[in-house]
Amino acid sequence: MLELFKIAVKNVSKRKKRAALTILGIFIGVAAVVALVSLGQGLQQTINAQFEKIGADKIIIQAKEMGFSGENAPGQLTSRELDLVEGVNGVVESCGYIVRGVNVRFNNIQRTLFGYNIPDDARQAALFSSLNNFEIESGRLLSFKDKKKVMIGSDIASKKFSRSISAGDKLWVSGETFEVVGVLKRVGDPGVDGGVILPEVDARRIFNESSAMSAIVAQSAKGVDPEVVADRIAKVLRRDRHQKEGKEDFSVQTSTEMIESFMVILNVIQVVFVGIAAISLLVGGIGIMNVMFTAVLERTREIGVMKAIGARNSDILGLFLIESGLLGLAGGAVGVVIGIGISKGVEYGINVTYGIGTLSSAFPVYLIVGALMFSFVIGAVSGVLPARRASKLRPVEALRYE
Repeated sequence: MLELFKIAVKNVSKRKKRAALTILGIFIGVAAVVALVSLGQGLQQTINAQFEKIGADKIIIQAKEMGFSGENAPGQLTSRELDLVEGVNGVVESCGYIVRGVNVRFNNIQRTLFGYNIPDDARQAALFSSLNNFEIESGRLLSFKDKKKVMIGSDIASKKFSRSISAGDKLWVSGETFEVVGVLKRVGDPGVDGGVILPEVDARRIFNESSAMSAIVAQSAKGVDPEVVADRIAKVLRRDRHQKEGKEDFSVQTSTEMIESFMVILNVIQVVFVGIAAISLLVGGIGIMNVMFTAVLERTREIGVMKAIGARNSDILGLFLIESGLLGLAGGAVGVVIGIGISKGVEYGINVTYGIGTLSSAFPVYLIVGALMFSFVIGAVSGVLPARRASKLRPVEALRYE
């Protein structure tokens, strides 16, 4: 076997240009698979990290048809639903908030951004802040007692206007002037990072909304299963709205259910893209098969000589399988390197655009080893038919071949 491997390496290295063209389809497919899977794994880790910060005890209630921030949604939530949720057995704290588009002007530049309210109750404000992982970069956190003050996301402070915004600056928000009291650290949510947070009284005046809410968040008590509490909330809201199960115009999800939904969607997207990349691998396999058939014709006399001096059919079969496997493995190795480069390039571009830490690609050992093994198998399988043909040649006919 070692001798066959040496001969196979020598034969492949003698035809460098042909080998390079042959592995083109393989390394394109492997590069695509490695890049997509590594970015998908990194995105999963980022999502998991964000939900871990939120906590498994959070329950989110929203209109089923959200539209833009729940505005004009059929299942529009109001302060009435917040009162009902607060009274559900197992709910230790709850809060509601509203999200709307607001016009923000600074330094003679106007942008339409997301506007959020911080609840006007200390405990509710604390729950809202923990839900969004608010940490201050400069200045201070917005208090529920503040009036005509705002807190802004990291993207607004550094990217939305021609110069950076800091604590103490004045912003024009939908016709009113507000003072910036704090700039938040990046939280990874484009809406929050690119939004403004206002006191509830000011927000409802600007939004012209007296009781509407985009979402309600409930925190389950310690030792109580959040899914049980979520079921209780759904029953209370269905009863209040006179709706049957499965016909609700609202949704109640635990943070665990939300992350599972994200993962399902992400996995489906990955499978689709990997399937597309597999087409390239199929083309590469056909290319290897074609090259090996050509090699059999070119080396017919060589095969005859090998058989005449004692080589068995299994030796010839093994030689050509190793050669085709090596072509696949070479394509896989190049594809892994290119895939890592593509993944890191995408990671760098996203982090530069949306902030450091937004995405971190992951390269688990099973991905690299699996890609190399898979490409070797693709090459070997593609070489089965040419190898069988070579092994079946009769020595006398092979030696007479011109």
